[in-house]
Amino acid sequence: MSVENKNVIEEYEKDKENFKNFTEHKTATFNANSLRRLVLSELSYKGAFKYNRIFGFTRNQIVSMTQYPERYPNHIIRLSRYMYLKSGYYKRLIDYFANSAILNWTIDTEIKQDKMFTTNPKTFRKNYINYTTQVNKFKLDNRVTDIFKRLFIDDACFGFVTENDIDASIFLLEPDFCKIEKLTNGSIYQFSVNRSLIDVNVFKTLPEELQILIEQSKEVSLDNRVMIPYENSFCIKYNDDFTYLYPCFFSLISELLNIDDIKDLVKAKSEADAYKLIYFKIPTNDEDQISMGDELISKFVEMACAILPERFGVIPSPMDLQLIESKSTISDDKNKVEQAVDNYYGEAGVSKALISSASSGSELKLSMKVDSSDIYRIYRQIEAWVDLQMKLRGHIYNDYQFVYRILPTTIFDVDDYVDRRLKLAQTSLPIKEELLSAIGVNTAKMLGNSFTEQIFKEDIFDKWEVLKTSYTTAGDNSEGGAPMKDETEISKTTENTHDNDGNDPDNRV
Repeated sequence: MSVENKNVIEEYEKDKENFKNFTEHKTATFNANSLRRLVLSELSYKGAFKYNRIFGFTRNQIVSMTQYPERYPNHIIRLSRYMYLKSGYYKRLIDYFANSAILNWTIDTEIKQDKMFTTNPKTFRKNYINYTTQVNKFKLDNRVTDIFKRLFIDDACFGFVTENDIDASIFLLEPDFCKIEKLTNGSIYQFSVNRSLIDVNVFKTLPEELQILIEQSKEVSLDNRVMIPYENSFCIKYNDDFTYLYPCFFSLISELLNIDDIKDLVKAKSEADAYKLIYFKIPTNDEDQISMGDELISKFVEMACAILPERFGVIPSPMDLQLIESKSTISDDKNKVEQAVDNYYGEAGVSKALISSASSGSELKLSMKVDSSDIYRIYRQIEAWVDLQMKLRGHIYNDYQFVYRILPTTIFDVDDYVDRRLKLAQTSLPIKEELLSAIGVNTAKMLGNSFTEQIFKEDIFDKWEVLKTSYTTAGDNSEGGAPMKDETEISKTTENTHDNDGNDPDNRV
């Protein structure tokens, strides 16, 4: 194995280790250059990358999508989904962020007027329980991972809400036939579906309410658009500063092809290093004339070719041969590409920390906070959607208002959040519900568990006993405390204390 091939293999293993450390939270950020090399190698191995194309799209087409995403929303989503299925690294990167979200929610009460303090307690209790029950019907905490995956893959999550007296459900729709139409209050999206783009088989899988809505729209809508009412609409978008779809990691896909030329150079160099040449010296006489016939020479050449590996060549010659090797400039080419990538991120306004590695534990923790803050931004959108749904369902009060709030926690920082809230709760601050929510006991569970404990308090909970262990139970009949010493073990000082009753404060000098 040549030195160059060895360096390529070492770089590949180093790239894998870099990405593994990021996904296992050992480093704060991933190296974008390493990720591109890994994904491109992976796609090439699986046959997904052929003839300078990914999923049939050329380099120029992908660059054009990046420059004008509003023109190619469907192509962008198709390519992003394809990468999620084909590239384990692209998938793990999305899962890293999507799986970090946890919906620990609670219900706050905001005062509107001073009449709140004279509110009938029974009325307040009834309204509070009804509000909590309605919020709990959405079960968003069970769908949070599905929602966030859609956000990172498609940039938006479209859903149709159905509800009955027992529960409510959100049927997630494909973005292929959905389009954002309106933005209300700065954070509430309303979308439409294009019935002409819905396949017959897909139509059969839609909720019955949506099927009826689409059929009824044929009589009033001439452009195939079907507006989804706010009470049935669920739409959250990652990039909330524009309405067209553009996944947050799509720029990584467009940059993958920038190192294709480098990969070709590496392959050409590897093939050249692997090729070996066997040289046969043809005997000559004193007058430098070949002294062996062609038939005999060809037989020896054929014998050698039959037993040698494919990448070995055989050449007979009466002259002495010299193999001239050229030095590869592949490292220089890599540096040029990496510099181009750095310039791209700089022009895009992305922090340099995204393509560097953390050098300390504090930097790692700070980076996780930055990642978490991006998740918190999505929480605020979900809160706004729930607030609208509750108002549409009549949960509006004159003197006070209940507010659905998602705690600013992810899997990275929830333990720290619990510790901070526990210290505040010990100072009698009214955050007990928030503390319970942080450990996964939301307001609905808290009310149910508290009532259950009161009902079964005497029958069950009061009869619970502490487990008997060596720490709580003595091995003999002693009443506890330190064992008494034998008279011979008592020191002179202790004996004087006993005689003078020195443990009595009145007898101390």
